[in-house]
Amino acid sequence: MGSQVNTVAVAVVPRSAIRPADLAKAAAACGHAPVFVAAAGGLDPAEKAEYAALGPVLEVDPERPGDLIARLREHHPVAITTFSEGMVPTTGELAEGLGLPYHDRDTVAALTDKWVQRRRLAEHGVDTVWSAVATSRQEVLDALASRPGPLVVKPRRSQSSRDTFLVAAAGDLPAEVEPSAERPFVVEEFLVGIGGEDIGDYVSVESLVVGGEPSTIGVTGKFPLLTPFREQGQFFPARLSPEVRAACARLAAAAVRALGIRRGLVHTELKLTAGGPRIIEVNGRIGGYVTDLYERATGLRLLELGMAETCGEPVTLPEPRDTGPVHFQFGNQPPPAGGVLRAFHGSAQAALEPGLVGYAESVAPGAELAPGVMTFFLDFLRGQAPGHQAMLDTLDRCLAHLQYDIEHPDGTTRRWQATREGLQPPAGGR
Repeated sequence: MGSQVNTVAVAVVPRSAIRPADLAKAAAACGHAPVFVAAAGGLDPAEKAEYAALGPVLEVDPERPGDLIARLREHHPVAITTFSEGMVPTTGELAEGLGLPYHDRDTVAALTDKWVQRRRLAEHGVDTVWSAVATSRQEVLDALASRPGPLVVKPRRSQSSRDTFLVAAAGDLPAEVEPSAERPFVVEEFLVGIGGEDIGDYVSVESLVVGGEPSTIGVTGKFPLLTPFREQGQFFPARLSPEVRAACARLAAAAVRALGIRRGLVHTELKLTAGGPRIIEVNGRIGGYVTDLYERATGLRLLELGMAETCGEPVTLPEPRDTGPVHFQFGNQPPPAGGVLRAFHGSAQAALEPGLVGYAESVAPGAELAPGVMTFFLDFLRGQAPGHQAMLDTLDRCLAHLQYDIEHPDGTTRRWQATREGLQPPAGGR
């Protein structure tokens, strides 16, 4: 009789920044084989086949995760985890049913419910940001009338800045904000940041938590947001003084403890304000595209670290570095009105620019671009520069080549120019 293979269950979502091969490689580094768990019907046939080539793929109804327990137990998982925000609650339910370590119910709630998270942080004296829950449009309007603006209005549970708006007055409230008891929103204080036009006024702290004790992997710098909260990219190391960097690490660690996070990778977003760093939100998973950035910049393989912690293997982290070459990632986003992408221009020329180490188109011509204000990349640039100003210069040279033909909802087609301030009509263009 052959020996039983140790497996680790990994809950996945469609089109994740972390690809199936990377997950399988991280599991193998710990001596485990992956078993993938996906929401029923979530993966298209091609992506499902990509996972299935690396390990079994089991489908789960997120409303009835307990139905999968018996089938999943047949694969003898010794650990379970996810690197995807949307699968954190399902992973928690499966872990409980299998008797495997993961976030407990209270921690899952604090990581996935923005109102619960704000309340928990305030109760522990970590950070207090005014917020209220709204289950109707009128309740949002009432909150706007009761507080000096602007305020942030966002779903109580969401990701990628989906349906997140900055609202200064009742007349500015978008028509699509229609909270209900089934889909409540949170209205909260807007944290005013400090910083220049070239660098974002927020950062993220990447942490690894072992036995409830967080260790800082690094502090990631950000490019400025596009209106209202669409992310354009990130870089490492962040452009911060040692004192501010240390304050960010302390605040992120305090948040981890307050939310009861006992294990795994944590991605904490912080706004840099005149009064010091403040918490935007804490996420119980790795940050989007952070794995590539940190492997290039530090040599650390964060997926393998996270998987090792999940599987109970010993992990050690070097001291975070804050000097040396700057590595960056940047993505261009479509206009909020959406449309249909008809053509890319200048991709080959941009890819040849010194300092760029990778360029990829994220969607194909003919792709529907959904209207909205969530983060969605048309393409993705990866590069390296000797310093922060050199990074900006490199990025400007690359973006100068890139243009996009987009057919808009009114039937007109317009050519757009990539810039660090978002897509713009080119000078003298159509």
